[in-house]
Amino acid sequence: MTTISRAIPQTTDDGTVEIPISAWADVRQVAEEEFNATITFHDHTGPGSYHGRDFVPFAHYLVEVTLDAEQVDAFVERIDPLIDAVIERHTQQFVLPAGI
Repeated sequence: MTTISRAIPQTTDDGTVEIPISAWADVRQVAEEEFNATITFHDHTGPGSYHGRDFVPFAHYLVEVTLDAEQVDAFVERIDPLIDAVIERHTQQFVLPAGI
């Protein structure tokens, strides 16, 4: 078994990312049912080194997955588009004042 993770910035060039825990349901289902993986989602409201991971210099969501090492590539290929869709649905564009 191996653990992989992905940090998702809470502020991007596109806007503010606010992901409720319920938004991860499809990602969790695929991880558990298709890959027998254990997946957790964390909301880290500031920069830091969490859960023994490398320092992340911005507020972020952390997706951690534990699965068989030989499944990592297939898992990432399958799950990344789902995560990207969650991010897209929950990114709120910055509002600029008129005339800027």
